[in-house]
Amino acid sequence: MKLSTMHAKWQKGFVLCIWIVIWELVYLGVGKAVLVPSPFDTIKTLGQMMMQPSFYRHIVATFGRVLAGVGLSLSLGFALAGFSYKVAFIERFLKPMVALMKATPIMAIIILALLWFQSNEVPIFVCILMCYPIVYTNLLTGLSALDLELKEMSQFYKVNKWIVLRKCYWPQLRHYVQASLQLGLGMAWKVVIAAEVLALPKYAIGDALLSAKLYIETTKVFAWIIVIVGLSQLCESMVDLLFKRGAWRD
Repeated sequence: MKLSTMHAKWQKGFVLCIWIVIWELVYLGVGKAVLVPSPFDTIKTLGQMMMQPSFYRHIVATFGRVLAGVGLSLSLGFALAGFSYKVAFIERFLKPMVALMKATPIMAIIILALLWFQSNEVPIFVCILMCYPIVYTNLLTGLSALDLELKEMSQFYKVNKWIVLRKCYWPQLRHYVQASLQLGLGMAWKVVIAAEVLALPKYAIGDALLSAKLYIETTKVFAWIIVIVGLSQLCESMVDLLFKRGAWRD
């Protein structure tokens, strides 16, 4: 392991310890565990939760909704960004819709989705509507910034289209695609769980959060927040690893 890598890991660990100390000081300052529980009690509660099968059912169900929502957002965003890049009218036609999606509050979309869909479908629908503009905007920006001289040169020399895509277009687009994935996943965890709190599907992290709130189990609420942040960071790290070491390198 490189010294710089070890140093970075030590720094991350040190920063984490500082925040745990700050959390403990806030807990002592507030003096009411029902408002701010101790970090050690929260970790203990998380350990107890991990012994229950329902804990993993909630995670798997929510994770599936996140993947479904992000996957459909990517498919829709990639396809429409490609069409918009090719046909200016499509870009102008879609612009008001994208602007509307960006401006509409999440709660308004969830309420409408509750009227239109079943409880298990609501989080996926909301995820698509909130993540699609991110994917579409990022990819369209990347396509608009493509070096057209490379395209013209490849056409002049009749280079194979797959080689042009892989060697000319992909190196210019990969950072936009990576940003779309990471931003989309970060947003997806927030909106899916927010939708689950209101839609109440059978298994869901949002449902578990609401139950903990109703029974005033603040340590469980904090424990679930740690799980959500951890899962979100894990997804973003996996995307980062995929683009750094996977088959999608330049």
